[in-house]
Amino acid sequence: MKVLVIQRPGKLEVVEMEKPVPGPKECLMKVHHCGICGTDMSILHGTLVLGEGPSMRAKFPVRPGHEWSGVVEETGSETWRIKPGTRVISDTGWSCGECEACLEGNYQNCEKGRAIGTTGNCWPGAFADYMLMPERLLYEVPDNVSLTEAALVEPASIGYYGLSRTPIGPNKTLLVLGTGAIGLGGMACAKAVGVGKTLLAGRKDAKLKIGKQMGADVLVNTEKEDLLDVVMRETKGKGADIVLDTTGNPSLLNTAIRCTRGSGHLVIPGFYEQVLDNVELDNIIARNITLVGAAGTPNLGRKLLDLLAYGHMSLLPMITDHFPFDQIVEAFAASDERKATRIKVMIDMVEGD
Repeated sequence: MKVLVIQRPGKLEVVEMEKPVPGPKECLMKVHHCGICGTDMSILHGTLVLGEGPSMRAKFPVRPGHEWSGVVEETGSETWRIKPGTRVISDTGWSCGECEACLEGNYQNCEKGRAIGTTGNCWPGAFADYMLMPERLLYEVPDNVSLTEAALVEPASIGYYGLSRTPIGPNKTLLVLGTGAIGLGGMACAKAVGVGKTLLAGRKDAKLKIGKQMGADVLVNTEKEDLLDVVMRETKGKGADIVLDTTGNPSLLNTAIRCTRGSGHLVIPGFYEQVLDNVELDNIIARNITLVGAAGTPNLGRKLLDLLAYGHMSLLPMITDHFPFDQIVEAFAASDERKATRIKVMIDMVEGD
């Protein structure tokens, strides 16, 4: 089978590998779609550093790809829930299901956990003809949800995972910083479950326009307007109840803090990939702001698939580019070249759904 490998920083290569055979509790999927993530681009550029220790850095060669969907082709001897022909997505991390953290439902903190296609001793990713995963980590895609849209659940779930740990409700104002897939997807989920007025801030009108399609009530182009002024005007001087900062931009962090109302929540799923100086932590402390980090997406696939199946939201507007698998090297280049308009570049291993 064909597999994309990042051999080292700057070196992408499509290689041939043996088609894997599922173990007793595993399923083998034919991959249909996989989105290119900003993390994939950072691995390619050699800039990905998410923390201390080898488990937080890319270990080359890396087989990337974690925003995927596919169809089960073969199942192991001890599987029972998933059958051949089932349309599926998966969690984005491998977990053992047996350690203390897993038994508490905190799969992202699994003692033996492995990221999929990113850092450390990662589980092989989905930019490949076939993907192997434990049955336990698979979610069946509803019949009325396309596999293309299902591949967008992963980035959307990252933003929503952080937001789900805040008091979302119709009386809450949400500010989203960043018009990438995590910000727009998280915003769509928040609107689907009933958040109130939503402000979306970014630098590109084309992306903000897509955000409007996905539920943003107020658009703020930060190249043309002062973000803090707009937030205070729209919230009667109080600040947003919930701020989702997906930018990973250190220069915006203090602004995000100032935009958050007293006793509000600041959610950060965007990695800065560096140690930050001059952060106004006292502003968080003095105003009793709750800071929420959000890197994992444990056990959220089914919930987001239900939101899609029942028509509460659509994630498809986030796809700005499609490439076939045989043009995947060109697709990675396009992800760099089309930053002004690109939100999600989707690789289609199989045409249609």
